[in-house]
Amino acid sequence: MRLQVLGPMRFWTGCDWAPIPSPRPRTLLALLTIGAGRPITTERMIAELWPAKPPPTAATLLRGYILQLRRALGDDGGETIVTRASGYEIRRAADETDVARFDALTAQGRTALVKGAAEEAHRLLSQALALWRGEPYSDTLPTAVVSAEVSRLGERRLTATEARIEAGLLQGRGPELIHGLQGLTREHPLREGLWAQLIRALYAADRRADALESYRRARQTLRAELGLEPGPDLRELHQAILEGRSLPGTGASPRPAAISGATQDGPASASPSLELPWELPRDVPTFAGRQRDLASLQRLMTDPGGSSAVVITGGGGMGKSALAIHLAHRLRDHFPGGQLYVDLQGSREEATPLQPTEALARMLRALGVAPADVPAEPAEAATRFRSLTSGRDLLVLLDNAVDTAQVEPLLPGERCGVLMTGRRSLTTLGCAVHHLNALSEQESLAMLGSLAGEERVRADTDGARRIVGSCQGLPLAVRIAAARLTSRPHWPLGWLADKLENEQHRLDELQIDDLSLRSAFAVSLRDLEGDPGGQELTRLLRRLALCRPPQVTIPLAATISGTAPDQAEKLLDRLLDARLLESPEPGRYQMPDLLRLFAEEQALRHISRVSGI
Repeated sequence: MRLQVLGPMRFWTGCDWAPIPSPRPRTLLALLTIGAGRPITTERMIAELWPAKPPPTAATLLRGYILQLRRALGDDGGETIVTRASGYEIRRAADETDVARFDALTAQGRTALVKGAAEEAHRLLSQALALWRGEPYSDTLPTAVVSAEVSRLGERRLTATEARIEAGLLQGRGPELIHGLQGLTREHPLREGLWAQLIRALYAADRRADALESYRRARQTLRAELGLEPGPDLRELHQAILEGRSLPGTGASPRPAAISGATQDGPASASPSLELPWELPRDVPTFAGRQRDLASLQRLMTDPGGSSAVVITGGGGMGKSALAIHLAHRLRDHFPGGQLYVDLQGSREEATPLQPTEALARMLRALGVAPADVPAEPAEAATRFRSLTSGRDLLVLLDNAVDTAQVEPLLPGERCGVLMTGRRSLTTLGCAVHHLNALSEQESLAMLGSLAGEERVRADTDGARRIVGSCQGLPLAVRIAAARLTSRPHWPLGWLADKLENEQHRLDELQIDDLSLRSAFAVSLRDLEGDPGGQELTRLLRRLALCRPPQVTIPLAATISGTAPDQAEKLLDRLLDARLLESPEPGRYQMPDLLRLFAEEQALRHISRVSGI
C-alpha cells in the first residue's frame, strides 16, 4: 500500500491517488502509519481520537473505522491493517510512503554535498523537497502523536532546505537565494545556520553592508530571545567580512568547514570518511520544564568564555538523559561537524557498564574507521579518536557515565563539545558541572500535561497536584504516572492520586512496562555496594531509612553507624556523592521520600534474609 502524507493523506488505488474518507478514520490511519511496525493499543487510539471525553461506544466506533479503512484500501482480508491482541498494526514496506522517499533523496543529497558534488546535491534535494504538497497530515485531527510527527517532519524539511541552500551557495547562486533566506530567517529567527547562509549570500552579491546588518540583527535576536551571543561560525563570518576575507560559498573559497572538515588553520586533514555522523537518539517531542537548566547549559556550551565540556549530574530518575538529548538537538547549529552518541550503560540495572575500548570502537566506526583498523590498545584508540575529531566541531554525548576512568579516554580533540550525564559529578575531569534538582510543582504539572493530556490535567487540577506531589518532582516518577494515566484514558486522576498517597504501595504503582523507579534506585545501590567500604555505606543507608529522621546530622549518623563523628561524616559525604542523600547546608543531610521508601524496603528485606524469616 502506497501512501502520501506530506500534505493531505492519499493512497494509491492502482491507477490514481485517492483521498482517505472521513476525518477520524483518516486520523486513525495516520496513527497506524506513524507507528508502523508495532501494534497501537486500542486504549491509545481512543485517547488520541477523543482526548477530552471519549463516548461510551468508543471501542465500537473504533472497530467501525478500521472496517471503513480496510474497505477503502482494498484490505478486506486484514493483511495490511492487522488485528493484534491489544489493538491494531499496519504492515507496509519501508519505502511505500513519500516520507521514506523524501528521507532517501535527502540522504543521497547530503552525501553528494559532503563529497563536493554541489550540482548533484542540489538536484537530489530539490526532488526531495518537491514531494511536499503542504503540511504533513493536514487533513487529520491534530492529536498529540500526529502533532509531534508533524513537528518532527517539519524539522527534517527545514534541514533539507538548508542543505539545498548550501548546495546553491557552493554553485555560486548566492544572489538568487537572498529573498528566500530573508523569509526563512524571519520564520526561524533563532536558527543560526540560516543567518550564516544569508550573510554569505549577501556577501556573494557584493552587499557587504547588508551582510553586516544581517549579522547585527542575528546577534540582537539571539541576545534578546536566549541571552546568548552568536556561535563561533557566525562570529567567524562577521570577522572575515570586517577583514575583507573571502567567505565559503561565494565562489572564491573552498567548501565550509561544516561540510569538508577543514579548520581555520588549513585544509581538511585526511579522514577515513567524509560522512558526518548524526547519531543522537530522537528528541523527546513532549519535553517540558527545565527551561532554566536548558538556558544555563546552552550558555555554558556556546559562550566564548564558557565550557565546551559539561557534566549533567543528578540522582536516579532525575531526567539527565532526556535533558542532555534535548539540549544536544538544540545545539546542532553550534556543532555542524556532526553528533556522536554513546550510552555508557552506567544507569541500567540489567546492563554492564561499557568499557572505554568498546565505546571508542563504536565512535571510531561512526567516523568511518573500518572495524579492522580500530586499534585494540585503549591508549592508541583514544589517541586516534582525538586525532580524527580535532577541529571538526563535533558534539559528543556520553550518556550514563559511571566514573572518570570510564569517560576520560573518550574525550575528543580541540573545537569539539562534550556533554556527559552521570550520577557522580566527575569533577576531576576539569569540566563544568551542572547539578539537576527536582522539578517544581509547576514544571511537574506541565510535564504531566504534556504526556497525559493538558485538557485532562486542567479538568482535575486537584488530582494532578496530588499525583505530582507524590512524585516529588522526580521526572521518571511523573513519566510513569503519566503512562499509567494514558493507559486508562477514561479513569479520573483521583484514582491514581489515591494509590500514590499510600506509601506502602507507592513504589508498586510507579512502574509500568520497562519503566520502574525501583530499577533506577537499584543502580545507585549496586554502584554503592561495588565501592570500597560499600557494606558500611549500605548499612548506614538502611538504618537511616528505618529511623526516618527529618534531617540527618553527623552526631546522629555516628550514633546509628556506631562510628566516630569524623568517620560518620565521610560516610555521609560518600552517600551524598552517590546522590543517595541531599544536603541543604554543611553538616545537614536528608533522604528524599521516594528513595527512603526504596531503602526501607531493602532494609526490611535484609533483616528478613539474615534472620531466616
